[in-house]
Amino acid sequence: MDYLTVKEVAELKGCSERYIQRLVKNNKITSDQVNNIYNNQPCYMIPVSALSEDLQAKYYAKLKADAGLALELKDDKTVIKQRSKRVQRTFEELLEEERRQVNIWTDILREWQGMRAVYSRKTEFDKLYIGKCQLEHQDMKVSVDILYRKWRAYKDNDIEGLLDGRGGWNRGKSTIPAPVWDAFLWYWLDENKPTVSLCYRSAIMWTTEFYPEFTEDFPNESAFRRQIKRDVSYALKTLMRDGEKAFNDRCVPYIMRMYDKLEANDCWIADNHTLDIISTDGTTKHRLYLTAFLDAKSGVLTGWNITDSPDSQSTILALRHGILRFGAPKAIYVDNGLEFLTFDLGGKGHRERKSDKNKSDPTTILKRLGIEMHNAIVCNAKAKPVERTFCTVKNQFSKLWDGFCGGTILERPESLKRRIKNGDIPCDYEVRKILSAWIDNEYNRQPYGGSEHCFQNMSRIEVWESTITERREVTPDKLNLLMMRSTRSQKIKRNGVYVKIAGEPIWFMHEEQTINNLEKEVFVRYDPADLRTVRIYDENEKFLFEWQNADFLMVDFLEENQQKIADAQEKARSAKKFVKKQAKGIADNLSQEQRISMLDIVIKSAENAEEFEVRKPKMIVPMIVNEEPARLKKAVGAEDYDDDYSELEELRAMNNRLEKAKKGV
Repeated sequence: MDYLTVKEVAELKGCSERYIQRLVKNNKITSDQVNNIYNNQPCYMIPVSALSEDLQAKYYAKLKADAGLALELKDDKTVIKQRSKRVQRTFEELLEEERRQVNIWTDILREWQGMRAVYSRKTEFDKLYIGKCQLEHQDMKVSVDILYRKWRAYKDNDIEGLLDGRGGWNRGKSTIPAPVWDAFLWYWLDENKPTVSLCYRSAIMWTTEFYPEFTEDFPNESAFRRQIKRDVSYALKTLMRDGEKAFNDRCVPYIMRMYDKLEANDCWIADNHTLDIISTDGTTKHRLYLTAFLDAKSGVLTGWNITDSPDSQSTILALRHGILRFGAPKAIYVDNGLEFLTFDLGGKGHRERKSDKNKSDPTTILKRLGIEMHNAIVCNAKAKPVERTFCTVKNQFSKLWDGFCGGTILERPESLKRRIKNGDIPCDYEVRKILSAWIDNEYNRQPYGGSEHCFQNMSRIEVWESTITERREVTPDKLNLLMMRSTRSQKIKRNGVYVKIAGEPIWFMHEEQTINNLEKEVFVRYDPADLRTVRIYDENEKFLFEWQNADFLMVDFLEENQQKIADAQEKARSAKKFVKKQAKGIADNLSQEQRISMLDIVIKSAENAEEFEVRKPKMIVPMIVNEEPARLKKAVGAEDYDDDYSELEELRAMNNRLEKAKKGV
């Protein structure tokens, strides 16, 4: 095996010795470490086989030149570059265009050999056949050398040799070093979306800093562009440069919902949409909101409400509108907005907190109506088809108005400011009236656009009518009761019960019923559109009372109308009189003799009680004292007593008898 020194390899490559030493130290060139025969110092010896094919060819060409052997010349150019050995593929692995080329050359070679066998002067015939091929195949380059080379490949079953390898012999291979390509991707796969040119210049500076050996033959910018198309997948590019949302919308597989088992009114989908129309109520300019329910089966807009702000009350009004027109659905599908996840509408859903578990919530409106509520997965807006409906509303309705403002700044007309300044914008009542007419007479009668092909020639309303099998209806009066809003559990106070509207409490009471049920836990149901009365229910949702608005108790701090103050005071006095009347009637059923105080009844009972005697038990245990009692002094007026104290002796004798009885003596 031939070995070269670091100096010889540097001269052969045309670079510095330090650069070759760095390649050896980084194990990018295989080498053997030996001792120098002149100074006995370790040095690197590089085998010729470890060099690239170009350097090997250059080395052996130099040896031939030093030996006086002439180089093989062709077209006065030295051939020192050899192509890498091609990987053989089967005919099935070829591309369609490559298979076409193989078939054409196979036909040409067979025809050439068949006609050539007839001629005695075969070289003259080859020239004639080349002219024939050039006329028949003007898009192909054909010469005698090419013909012979293709024939050799045909005999050797070399399919790759029959292909036109110009510009494609190194297809799929890159001249970009792996570290440089990684650095380039680090810059290019950024959410700021830098250009390829900017990342290319940054990659050059990065390579100069960390891999200076690669700067000599640094690939051009087009090589990076080609490798981006070849190696960087669309999904990776979308995720890194466009963001996770774009990646989810364009690349992630989506769930295809099947509507075959669904019927009309089985499920309504609800959502809010900001109308792309600037309108006015006479004083302010704003954009209205559309709260809508969409039938999942047919795509019909069943109920809607147009409001200044999307809230839970707008949702209830839209649902009521839809139930009165099409009947009640079996279920609704909503997102996780506050306008849907309200404790008295359908429950808190995903928004429920730990603190809410201890609160007593009333029966929800949806539960009273027998409607199930399903919530979309958080941050999964594409799960609601109603979004496509709102796009239709924008394109077919909102764009018809002079007040159209667009959903984005790019859609905003240039003349919008002038129209607003000149007052050429619609009024709110016009938008409400025309939108309702457009939904029923235009949108619901448009062709069905769902995924079920059996309904392709029908309108949306025709699909609803053909698939409805059961319609749950309720009268308007009963529906009003079922859809009343409800407060959480509260205690009846002195002023009755309250309902908060826009953060302010509104009180309701009845003079007698309120005073008789103070501190009782109740639920309050109310209609925000009619706050004259409320309905009171106990903890078991049993109806108790209907109370009137207690606005007579609300008096301004500096009220000058004395009549209002007098009316409020009269209500307070009437409640007091009612309680006093109840208290006065407590003893009406008692006679004058029966009206006796508790002290008198206790004394009378004590006087009439019989005296009782303290009875002694059968066993009496005397208490033993180990010390002699001290001599007691005579009390004043006491009689003389014996110093021997005979009673003490009797007690001692009795104790001795008890001790003997215990021992059985």
